[in-house]
Amino acid sequence: MNELELLGPRAYGDALGCAALKATAEDFQVDEVLDIPLSGDGEHLWLWVEKRGLNTEEAARRLARAAGVQLRTVSYAGLKDRQALTR
Repeated sequence: MNELELLGPRAYGDALGCAALKATAEDFQVDEVLDIPLSGDGEHLWLWVEKRGLNTEEAARRLARAAGVQLRTVSYAGLKDRQALTR
């Protein structure tokens, strides 16, 4: 028995089809677009990161640990969906 059968009889006959939304991270992709130029000068390091299956905070935590810096020194542009492929 599937989920639709649990709903009981339908007023207009059988369902015409079924769908799976966001079955894999690749089904939902997010690319961050910056509206500021990156000059390569200055005291900050800019990283391009691709992640899947991680929320933004956990990704920042792992980056901080890998770089040997405190989490508060890692910043990011917005929160991204954990169930997505985000860049």
